[in-house]
Amino acid sequence: MKWIDEFKQTLHKYKKWEPAVFFVAGFTFDAFLLHRIDDPLMLAHQAVYLTIAAFLIAWDHFFEAGRATIPAKLTKIWSYREGFLHFILGTLLNVYTIFYFKSGTILNSVVFLALLGGLLFLNEVRPTKIPKHALRNALFGLCLISYMNIIVPIVVGAIGVIVFSVAIAAASLIHVGYTGLLKSRLDSQTIWREIRLPFVGIAVLYSSLYFLKILPPVPLSMKHIGIYHEITKAEGTYRLGYTRPLWRFWESGDQTFEARPGDKIHCFVQVFSPTNFREQLFVRWQYKDERTGWTNSDAIPLSVVGGRAEGFRGFTVKENYQPGDWRVRVETSDGREVGRIGVRVITSHDAAPPEMIYEHR
Repeated sequence: MKWIDEFKQTLHKYKKWEPAVFFVAGFTFDAFLLHRIDDPLMLAHQAVYLTIAAFLIAWDHFFEAGRATIPAKLTKIWSYREGFLHFILGTLLNVYTIFYFKSGTILNSVVFLALLGGLLFLNEVRPTKIPKHALRNALFGLCLISYMNIIVPIVVGAIGVIVFSVAIAAASLIHVGYTGLLKSRLDSQTIWREIRLPFVGIAVLYSSLYFLKILPPVPLSMKHIGIYHEITKAEGTYRLGYTRPLWRFWESGDQTFEARPGDKIHCFVQVFSPTNFREQLFVRWQYKDERTGWTNSDAIPLSVVGGRAEGFRGFTVKENYQPGDWRVRVETSDGREVGRIGVRVITSHDAAPPEMIYEHR
């Protein structure tokens, strides 16, 4: 049929964009399936995808080196291996990008997205000096390390330098075992240049982002943070009171805090953490001084216990404050930022306070 022939010609014309299309498809596909970070099915799903990706990359190495053949019946299917591999890697990186976005600030997420975007750009442009397989193995290494940096803290029930180091070591051991299986069919130079070196580069870069406190503190994630005039708890539910007018709908509670004598500033946080997970968070209040910039005021501890699907809930109260710009940072015990919120405190001269509006969490 004519339209089928035209469709095939169109596909052939834009064949070079096939990997990018499959990569985006992987992102979109997984966005609809993503659940909580410690969901066993989700973790198993990632493990299966990592295994399939490792197999496709390895067999492609063997095939191009003349150390493996494809059965005639599978030749047609094998021609789509590159698109399928990109779909799998896109799905995995979608998971990690979303979790990193939830676990830290926009700046941290942008850094990770820049790393991902740089690898994808190189994979598409593919400079002649960089082997094709090196870029694929770099993406695979990023997926493997990201997976272990999620699953190890979930199993241990904590985060920190030691836990992160264990995750990197576990990913490295798995990769060493993987390359060991390839030695019988690939020469040592190919294994080092196209497989091991890309993984080492990604591991070093990933670790650098961690120790520079840029990498978000997965598996923690901020579900909600807001500023309120009043917070009470009854029968397991928090009642949050604010006076924000309806037209300032983009604010979370009273981010423009109209202070009257006796008012206290309440910061409510809702942080998700996996089951059996414990972490000591700090709610750090900072004031913006016109001369010195942001200065620390208080750092109030908040112990997080995981397991609740909606996240651990808690709040801190600020009694001593002054008009001006404030911000509240929620940090882990080692200073990694989970989330933040800005507050502008102004002195109200209204005789009667506005009516309190309540929400429940």
